[in-house]
Amino acid sequence: MTSVVAKIQQRYAEMTRTQQKIADFMLANPQAMTFITLRELSSAVNVSEITVLNFCVALGYENFNEVKYEFRKYVNTQCKVMVQAENNYLSPGVPRRELGDKQKLLLEVCQEEFNMTQDFFQSLNLESIFQAAKMILEAKAVVICGYGVSKQIADFFSMRLALLGLPSVIVNTESADSIQAALPFLTEDVLVVAISFPDYYLMTTKVAEYAHSNRVRVLAITDSLDAPVVKYAALTLTARTTTRLFLNTIGLPLMLVNFITSAVSIEKSAQPETQLAVTESFANFFSTE
Repeated sequence: MTSVVAKIQQRYAEMTRTQQKIADFMLANPQAMTFITLRELSSAVNVSEITVLNFCVALGYENFNEVKYEFRKYVNTQCKVMVQAENNYLSPGVPRRELGDKQKLLLEVCQEEFNMTQDFFQSLNLESIFQAAKMILEAKAVVICGYGVSKQIADFFSMRLALLGLPSVIVNTESADSIQAALPFLTEDVLVVAISFPDYYLMTTKVAEYAHSNRVRVLAITDSLDAPVVKYAALTLTARTTTRLFLNTIGLPLMLVNFITSAVSIEKSAQPETQLAVTESFANFFSTE
């Protein structure tokens, strides 16, 4: 099936000047097209929303959400990543024309996830993972920041560190109170783990920027080296998340966190124990005399 990008390229010469403006934006920003709203696109190219909708229909699609769906398919196939803007976007749903064979569609989604996993393992850098583990062990405490899906990953990360007896604080960057409560922790002996997946929530980036400006080391976990948080990080680890159906799938990020904390466990086990682990100490309260 012809991709949405190929369709636009094939019909470009026949388009009006206004249509070409829309096409130029779409071709230059394929990743942005996976999450942008109709209002944002019309504003970006300075045309009406009706004009954008008519353009979508002219390409052979029923609506704008179907175009977004096609761009997600395209981006996932091409393995392209670009910077995304702040906002929370719903899945565009599945076009009716792809619902004729539901099992075939699900199999294609499974294959895309499998391909992403293969790419992840092929690019896995164990040296960087152990570097992240050492950063965690060298820190007095770990402050883990995230919002939305990234916050779910932060929760898992914190739980794993707790099992290893390592202190961490979770900061929900959607909450001003949570950020304010964490600011006193941002000292030079602390590590900030900034988890930032699309739509790259602005406040997560700002916390990383603030930490960096105060000489606090930042470990970034994101989907792309082009993500805004990367410029403030001492080390960045990546895992792709975008699929045709959802802006983020958290399978690979959770796997990455699992590998990081496994490396922490390995490094910690190689060090001489100086005191009883916190979890073991607490468990002793339940032991029988």
